[in-house]
Amino acid sequence: MFRLRRGHGGTALTLKAFLRRMAETGLEAILPAVCCGCGRIFKIPRPLSGHPGEAAPADRFRSLMAAHLCPACGRQFDAVGSPMCSLCGLPFASPHGMDHVCGTCRQRPPTFHAARAAGLYQGPLRAAIHQHKYMGRERLADPLGRLLWAVLGCCWDITGIDRVVPVPLHPSRMRSRGFNQAHALVRRWPKLAKAQGHTLPVDWIAHRVLVRRRATRSQTGLRRDQRAANLYDAFTLDAGSRIEGQRVLLVDDVLTTGATADACARALLRGGAACVRVLTLARAV
Repeated sequence: MFRLRRGHGGTALTLKAFLRRMAETGLEAILPAVCCGCGRIFKIPRPLSGHPGEAAPADRFRSLMAAHLCPACGRQFDAVGSPMCSLCGLPFASPHGMDHVCGTCRQRPPTFHAARAAGLYQGPLRAAIHQHKYMGRERLADPLGRLLWAVLGCCWDITGIDRVVPVPLHPSRMRSRGFNQAHALVRRWPKLAKAQGHTLPVDWIAHRVLVRRRATRSQTGLRRDQRAANLYDAFTLDAGSRIEGQRVLLVDDVLTTGATADACARALLRGGAACVRVLTLARAV
């Protein structure tokens, strides 16, 4: 029997999220596929050959998102790749050269140690994130989470990560949205890890480590300095959490100026974390 519980940090499905998921599943069963990029009805193509995790980034995205994006929108995905800033992961305009620290990071080094993203925050990826985050299309969490898992494996050694910490929502935002989009992206990672032969601790996904202790205004439309001030001291470690000496991977959907990641990393490092890396679906430029 399926039980509903009010969870902390998105671990348990709220009634609102459960009902929305059931309605979404029912509609998808009787209605044709609608592209979350352009809104057009399309025929879902046959799966691409090969394993999505072994494909090129663009092909991986199209394969994973084939049931949600029409072929035309799927081809508009822009993967983040070198050359980029070796700290914040910002891709450089020129396709030539090597990774190095960008001017912004030289002037104001981030609190976190490195950040990477799957793609640019534009086109079909941006549309998919908005559909997932704001429109309640929670089934997108599975393909987007698999995309992020593949990017993680390309960027860092999974065995070198002690805890995965999704960026938390404030309880008021959690109640209104019904789920934490960052946690939704990583909740299936333990199964993906097991399928690849990794043995991970049961608390590898550490959704209770960070707490958002005060509600903040939306970051949309704020300047870099305003974003930092808006999030100052907004995060803290949950009582009883122990992360001393641990290598932490912080996960969110979008990295813009890095203010949220910086605020979270500051709280984690104060709590004794050895290092904090950041992984997001998208990177704003």
